[in-house]
Amino acid sequence: MRNVFWKNIRNNMNMQKTDNSKKQKSDSGSIWNPWHGCHKISPGCQNCYVYRRDESIGKDASIVTKTGDFYLPLKKNRQKEYKLQPQNGSVFTCMTSDFFLEEADEWRPECWRMIRERSDLRFAIITKRIHRFMECIPDDWGEGYPNVSVYCTVENQQMADYRLPIYLELPIRHKHICHEPMLGPINIEPYLATGKIEYVLCGGESGEQARPCHYQWILDTRDQCIKYHVPFHFKQTGTFFVMNGKTYHIKRWLQQSQAAKAGIDYDGGKE
Repeated sequence: MRNVFWKNIRNNMNMQKTDNSKKQKSDSGSIWNPWHGCHKISPGCQNCYVYRRDESIGKDASIVTKTGDFYLPLKKNRQKEYKLQPQNGSVFTCMTSDFFLEEADEWRPECWRMIRERSDLRFAIITKRIHRFMECIPDDWGEGYPNVSVYCTVENQQMADYRLPIYLELPIRHKHICHEPMLGPINIEPYLATGKIEYVLCGGESGEQARPCHYQWILDTRDQCIKYHVPFHFKQTGTFFVMNGKTYHIKRWLQQSQAAKAGIDYDGGKE
């Protein structure tokens, strides 16, 4: 089945492949989860992988707790070197919660202090709570810390039209859009046209209850990015991937590698 799937991909991408020698921003990097647990607030949360994983071990993912990795950016190894090093890639922050979650308000200032201290690292924060941003930043934020990228998640058109107008007006140096899970076609052209978006990421939903992701949605977003010369990354297919009217069931461990095989990442240059 996978051979047929990617044969179809290749047939559809003859005129759309990019030069893969131009490396894109990757998913590689470290993960820092200073707290764990979250509350569902929008359609993209419906089949949250954190809830799914916690439920499998009898844990309630709605209970927010500080983790043992809270001080990870400052931890050192036996050689007295920081465990997190710049060469290891971006530090993806709060991947089992949301950095701007209300329950974390008392802990967040200390995290900002560590982010400021580790100015050699690049921190990536993905959020569905961009509406809370201004009440969560430190006093010295200014126009944004240069080592912080904030990804605004917009899983469908409704969330794009609610969150992105807020997002565009915020003092953030590195603004990225995240369509994950991508739940439908999304028009972000008006937002890309502002020139304020540096990067767009797309991906399907994982898990056996996942909603399908259509390849055409991915390609449409890619076309919008090309029009405005914004780098684009297809991160993962999701569990149920629809192409040419057929639905493919992709195993979890293959979803990112299969997306990479499509060869449609775009570096922001001319096509």
